[in-house]
Amino acid sequence: MFKSFRNPLHLYINPYNQSTNSFIMHTDRTKSPTGHRRFCNYYSDWIAAMKTTHLPNLRHHMSGSSPSLLSAHVEIIHHHFNSYYHALDLAAGNDVSQILFPSGHRNSIELPFLWLGDLHPYVFTNLIRSYLQQDESNCSQIEQENDEIEETGDDEIEVGECCEFLKKKWPLMNAWKMQSRKLMMRIDQIERGLRLMVPALMNRVRKAQAGFVQKVGSGKVSAAVAAAEMEEEMVGIVMDANRLRKDVISEIVSVTSVYQGALFLEGLAQFLVGIRDDKLLHEFNKCKSPIKS
Repeated sequence: MFKSFRNPLHLYINPYNQSTNSFIMHTDRTKSPTGHRRFCNYYSDWIAAMKTTHLPNLRHHMSGSSPSLLSAHVEIIHHHFNSYYHALDLAAGNDVSQILFPSGHRNSIELPFLWLGDLHPYVFTNLIRSYLQQDESNCSQIEQENDEIEETGDDEIEVGECCEFLKKKWPLMNAWKMQSRKLMMRIDQIERGLRLMVPALMNRVRKAQAGFVQKVGSGKVSAAVAAAEMEEEMVGIVMDANRLRKDVISEIVSVTSVYQGALFLEGLAQFLVGIRDDKLLHEFNKCKSPIKS
């Protein structure tokens, strides 16, 4: 289904017990945190480039009338996502614990959306579904408004100055009205694939952790050796999760039209930029309820 994703059905543990996981993944660590600091800097720079360069450029060309120019900028922002996952793979190879349990480059709003080091792939499919469902609602509302206009008998329609606006905006405004059978079937297939692959990856996490406990408990190897073996497996799992994320994004972009793909990537980019907004984070932190003793 996702061609570049190798079959993950070969491994099995509780990935949500962070206190246990953190102990296991930090056992006898000898690596310098320098690589982690570099990734924190990279992630900040990556988000800044998205916010100040790629997202504004994409939006500028979304309002234009040239599909070829828009297609080029869709490819640019898509490449920006791919370069991020490449850097995330390198960072995981350097110190996977800092990717699985991020503290420096993730804020409290981002954390609930993370799965094996980055956004859960369901975020991508939920986003594309939201566009499809939103268009269905908009169509019903437009039909109702048209009926009301016909009932009032208002035949005065202003044209002229609106023509240029409609020429530029019409393809974008109607992007989701062109919902081909191929698009709907492909989104369904992607979601079915995720329902198989996400649990399979979590099974591998559980099996890796269970193997660590068994090895240390039996005394066959030292805790340091067992931790190193588990860390190696976790690096592979995180990289497979990243490959899955990249594949889902690529599949969605490939099956959508240039305008649909632009709207999807714009929404995903805005989500990533938006959840790092200082004002939003400040308001979010103010809403925290104190823990009663």
